[in-house]
Amino acid sequence: MRTKLSLSLGLILVLALNGGWLIQKQSALASPTVLAGSLQGGCYLATPTTCKIEVEPFTIDIAPAQTLLGFQLTANGQNIYDFGASTTNAPTDNYTPSSVALDFAASCGTTYSLQLEAQDTGDLGLVTIGQTAPFKCPTASFKHYVPLINK
Repeated sequence: MRTKLSLSLGLILVLALNGGWLIQKQSALASPTVLAGSLQGGCYLATPTTCKIEVEPFTIDIAPAQTLLGFQLTANGQNIYDFGASTTNAPTDNYTPSSVALDFAASCGTTYSLQLEAQDTGDLGLVTIGQTAPFKCPTASFKHYVPLINK
């Protein structure tokens, strides 16, 4: 009798596990499909009183069978560059932004951290694909101009 009861309970447990009664299904999160290499950047004095952030050229690697929808570059959480791809001729495979878009105004003496986010047709939203370590812009060196009067 005890053997039959144990067998019955074991059978019910196996059926419950196979039928999903005791196991809750969890939805899977899609992994990002857009990828990139490293993001490098720094700050320099553009004039004696103004600074600029320079971003080294970078390549956004796009997953096979996907197209780039856009990317954003932020400095300290503030959007400094927002790129939206053409809907008729969007980049595929790899995309390297032109060097015209790689220098940005900055405040001298301020510490910055850059972040690159991108999205392709396989992603639900922007995905962080690169980030710099914090770097500090140099302090501006003000020059005083004193005209010399000759007699």
